Amino acid sequence: MRFATLKDGSVAAVTADDKTVLLDGVCDSMTDLAASYETNRAAVERAVSEGSPVALDAAQLAAPVPAPSKIWAAAGNYHRGSKNLSSAGGRGETRETPPDELLEHIFLKPPSAVVGPGENILIPPNAETVFPELELCVVIGRESRDLSVDEALDAVFGYSVILDVTARGYGSGKNLMGTRCVRKGFDTFAPVGPWIVTRDEIPDPQALDMRLWVNDDMRQSASTGGMINGVARLVSYLSQVGTLFPGDLVASGNPDAPAFQKQLAPGDELVAEIDGIGRLQLGVARAS
Repeated sequence: MRFATLKDGSVAAVTADDKTVLLDGVCDSMTDLAASYETNRAAVERAVSEGSPVALDAAQLAAPVPAPSKIWAAAGNYHRGSKNLSSAGGRGETRETPPDELLEHIFLKPPSAVVGPGENILIPPNAETVFPELELCVVIGRESRDLSVDEALDAVFGYSVILDVTARGYGSGKNLMGTRCVRKGFDTFAPVGPWIVTRDEIPDPQALDMRLWVNDDMRQSASTGGMINGVARLVSYLSQVGTLFPGDLVASGNPDAPAFQKQLAPGDELVAEIDGIGRLQLGVARAS
C-alpha cells in the first residue's frame, strides 16, 4: 500500500487509482502507522475499503515522516566505475573502500532538514554550490536493536524517495569529512516523498531504477542494484550502532560522484523518481 501525510497532519492511504482515503481513527501520525502496521493491518485495510476516497491533491502532500527521530545517510555506497549516465552503479571512479569500512562513513542529517513534495530547496547564504543527490529512502517500521542481515528487512515499514542535498562550497573546505553533517544539514536539505510504499510492494529493494531531472534535463540515472552495501546490510549495521525507531529514515547512498552532478540555481525545478515508489517534485529558491 501507499501512505501519505497531508499538510494538515492527517495520514491517508493512496489507492491504485490515485485517490486518498483518510485513516482517521486508525493512526495519529505516519510514525504511529509505521509502528502498528504489522499488527493493525486488517484495521487499516478495512478503513480503506469502507472510507470515502477523494481525488489526490498533490498540493496537499507533506513529507511522509515530517519529524523522524533521526536520518542516517550512507556515503559513497555505489560501485560507480563509469561515465555513462545509464550505468546501474553510477558514475565516477570505482570505489576501492572495503564494504565494511564504507559503513563507517555513514553520517547523520538533522530532522529539521526534512521538507515534502512541492517545497523549495533553499540555497543558504554563502553556500552557492548546492547539489542534489538522489537516493532510495528506507523507512523503519519497528523499534529495533542488533538485527542480523537476515532480520533487517523485517524491520522496514516501507520506502520513499529522498534527496541528500549538499552545500559543497560551504565553509573553509579544510575538513570536508568532518564538516559533512554541516554541509548536508541545512533546512530543506532532506526532501522526502511523495509518500511511503510498504515493503510488501517492493519485493527487492536492490532492483529499483531511479532517475533525477533538473529542468527536464536528466541528470542522474542508476539502479539500487549498484549499491555496495544493500538495504539489509545498512539497516543491520545501524541497528548495532543504536536503536532504530519507527519512522527513522535511512538514505541509502547516491550513485554519482560530484563531478557528474548539477549545481542548483534559484528557479530550478526538480523531479526525482524511483520505479515502484513515485515522483518527488521540488523547486529551488534562495534563502531569505
